[in-house]
Amino acid sequence: MDTTLPLQGTSSGERVRLEHVDIAKGLLILCVVIGHTWFANTDIFGDLVPFAMPAFFFLAGYTYKTGRGYARNLGKRFVGLILPYAAFCAFWTLMHPLYNYLARLPLWQQTPASTVWFACFRADGMNMLMSTPMWFLVALFTASVIFFLVADKARESWKLTLILVAVLVGIALVLDVIKHYGMHSEDAWWWFWDYAPFGAAMMLLGSYAGEKKFYANLTAKSVAAGLICLAASLVLNHFFWGSARTVIVKYLEGGAWYGVLTALAVAVTGTVGIICVARLVQLVPLLGKGFALLGRNTLWILCIHYGLIMLVEMALFNRGALSVSIFTIITNSLYAGTYWVVPVQETPSDIAIKICVAAMTIAVSAVFTIIFNRVKAKIKASAAS
Repeated sequence: MDTTLPLQGTSSGERVRLEHVDIAKGLLILCVVIGHTWFANTDIFGDLVPFAMPAFFFLAGYTYKTGRGYARNLGKRFVGLILPYAAFCAFWTLMHPLYNYLARLPLWQQTPASTVWFACFRADGMNMLMSTPMWFLVALFTASVIFFLVADKARESWKLTLILVAVLVGIALVLDVIKHYGMHSEDAWWWFWDYAPFGAAMMLLGSYAGEKKFYANLTAKSVAAGLICLAASLVLNHFFWGSARTVIVKYLEGGAWYGVLTALAVAVTGTVGIICVARLVQLVPLLGKGFALLGRNTLWILCIHYGLIMLVEMALFNRGALSVSIFTIITNSLYAGTYWVVPVQETPSDIAIKICVAAMTIAVSAVFTIIFNRVKAKIKASAAS
């Protein structure tokens, strides 16, 4: 087997979309949606695959385009990440009365809307309620602040890339020690600056891989290596459970060495594995195009799915259609004083309904994407004329 991808850019220097990267993102976002829909027996902020969110940082570096300059790069990141973040935080916070109505909590247990607004302002994922997964947009922006400073110089040198990654991981270790022994060790820093060095390290590794056209050639050896990496990631996460999680609760478990280093190992091996799987999926045209479509719209799926899942599951739970919902798991865990979830036995009907809820949230995101793209195209056409 020897399947070669086209080059990453055109002769004019314009970047073309890499379908296998879109497919990888599509696979990852599907795991995120399923994990948020159907996690009665997993960690409260767990995903179907442990490396899902760190992998997005790697892929953000993989598709990095050189030559724009620091200010322009950061400006594009701000427009592409922070503006959607602000818009959807506002939308889901305005939906807060509906959340309280469906939650049926006594007044003393209800989170005031002002608390949610402030949590969104500081990107405090634990208290953003329906906006929680959008912590990633802010974390990617803060990591980009560091990444763009060194990306162009490091991209073509594996030695400089590894040195910078080592430095950033070292900073992450120091920050974890400070945080681990601080008064509020479970709280994320404002705008995820405690995660930024780790995120930037993943982006640097991704940027170098993108420069070297990583997995452009699909051979029997590269497939075997990728699948071994994927298995290694899952095995590592089994023995060091939670190590690839991010700082929503605290992505570093059991101390600095346990957390940062195993997080890096799980994240890198898992990302290599998912890129390999994406290249294999690409060999099945219809399946590949479906996942690539998901991958091109990960931002909107990320912003829409969680709040919609919470509202739908609460409504179904109130009507007795579900025996357990994402809301009941979160509420019971938080008010029990722990972030660990007591396993709940789901019925076959629960599983079937939650699969339908996951599919529905993706479908709604697709409709939003179509509308958004059409409005955007009309605005561009009007501006051009």
